[in-house]
Amino acid sequence: MDRFRLADWPAVIALLASSGPADVIRRVRQSEGRHSVAADDATIAHCTGLGEA
Repeated sequence: MDRFRLADWPAVIALLASSGPADVIRRVRQSEGRHSVAADDATIAHCTGLGEA
């Protein structure tokens, strides 16, 4: 997301929380297409509740 200036990291975290990792990847793929950048592997690990016991 930052490579294409789609969002800063706080905005990415908010997007993950609201829409999930598939939406983040979809947005990056769309931007790759607009910039003629070849798609690469995509992985997002979004961990929540780590501080909960």
